[in-house]
Amino acid sequence: GQLWYAERKLLYETIRRSRPAHCFEIGTWRGGGSTLFISRALSENAFGKLHTIEIDREFYENAVHDYTSYLPSLLNYVEFHFGDFRTVYSSVLEKEGTVDFLILDGAEDGQQTLEQYSFFLPYMKPGTILMVHDWLTAKTELLKPILENSDVWEIQRVLTPPDSVGFVLALRKQ
Repeated sequence: GQLWYAERKLLYETIRRSRPAHCFEIGTWRGGGSTLFISRALSENAFGKLHTIEIDREFYENAVHDYTSYLPSLLNYVEFHFGDFRTVYSSVLEKEGTVDFLILDGAEDGQQTLEQYSFFLPYMKPGTILMVHDWLTAKTELLKPILENSDVWEIQRVLTPPDSVGFVLALRKQ
C-alpha cells in the first residue's frame, strides 16, 4: 500500500543514517513512495544504488518514464527492473554479492512475502537492514513470527496506527 508520512520519514532517515551501498526493493508500483524516498536519500548521501522491481508492466513503464522525465538526477541511484524477483534479481545479486538494505512491499500475500525474504536471506549479512511494509496485515502473517522470535534479527522500530498501517525496521545481528 501507499506509504504514510511517518513511514516515509523513517525510511528516508534510515537510508541517510545507515548509508547502504546495495539496496533492494520489491514493489516499485509507480515509483513515488518508497522508491522516491530511498533514491532521494541515496542521492543526498552521494552513495549507494537501489534496485527496485515491479511485476506490472504498466506501473514499471510509468515509473521509468517519470524518473527519466522529471527526476533524472536520481537515475544514478536507482535502477528499475521489470519481472519476477527470482529471475531478475538472481543475476543482480550475483554481481552485487550482498544486500545492505531490503524493503518488502509486494502483493498482499503472506506466502509471497515469506518467499521474498527467503530468497534474499543468503545475501543478508550482519548489519543488513530489513524494512517490511503492511506489518499488521495478511502480507506479513508468515514472516512476522520469524522476525519477532529470531536470534538473528533485532526489531528496532515498529510503526503502528494512527501513524502507519504497520511498518517494521529490523537489523540483522548475526
